[in-house]
Amino acid sequence: MSPTQASMRHSLRARLRELIAAASVGDRLPSERDLSARWGVARMTLRRAVDALVAEGIVERRHGSGTYVTPQPFVRLLGLTSFSQDMRDRGLVPSSRLLAFRVVPADGTLAGQLRIPIGDPVLSFTRLRLASGDAMAVETVWIPQKLVPGLGGGDLGGSLYELLAERYRIVTGAAKVSIEPVLPEPRVRELLALDDEQACLRIRMVDSDTRGRVIMIAHCIYRGDRYQLTADISGAAFSTIQARRAG
Repeated sequence: MSPTQASMRHSLRARLRELIAAASVGDRLPSERDLSARWGVARMTLRRAVDALVAEGIVERRHGSGTYVTPQPFVRLLGLTSFSQDMRDRGLVPSSRLLAFRVVPADGTLAGQLRIPIGDPVLSFTRLRLASGDAMAVETVWIPQKLVPGLGGGDLGGSLYELLAERYRIVTGAAKVSIEPVLPEPRVRELLALDDEQACLRIRMVDSDTRGRVIMIAHCIYRGDRYQLTADISGAAFSTIQARRAG
């Protein structure tokens, strides 16, 4: 590709992005024929620019219908920020719908993860997390009851992190996180309004407070089409590997 062609494609993508930014999700873009005439470029050149945006997931082609603006996923920086804060940062209104709330005795697996005696009472609850009314995630949490005396289902409409800090003086200091793609169970799929074959992100977290005490376990199913995760990676792990090799 010549420098002139590369410059033209870059310019076309910029124009298309401006067009998309001014549109709403679900809007149909002008046809490639109309845009090529409006901007004075060959249809094949325009099609390749649109192809690039289709590959990025910014727009989608619908056979026999046209090209449409698609919803963009929310990008979350992995860290100790709450769902509620993430949504507020995006100008959305976070909320929760409590789906289940009970007290269960810790079995061997749960007791081992929470570092409590087998049989200790554990609060277990499941919430549907919403952003301005749109279902985003289904979250299940287990937390030792002794850490949160008096906590009830009516307290769980907002951020659990904020509740723990304000009422119980419990501040999360670290978390072990695992992430994997999954096909959700039928009930979760229904709650999140997903198609049968639509994948989700399952995030498992074990949270500890600033003293290293395990305070809760959370399993979250996020809509894969509405959520992306990103992370800043430090060089600490690589430095450790290099130090071992040097030794």
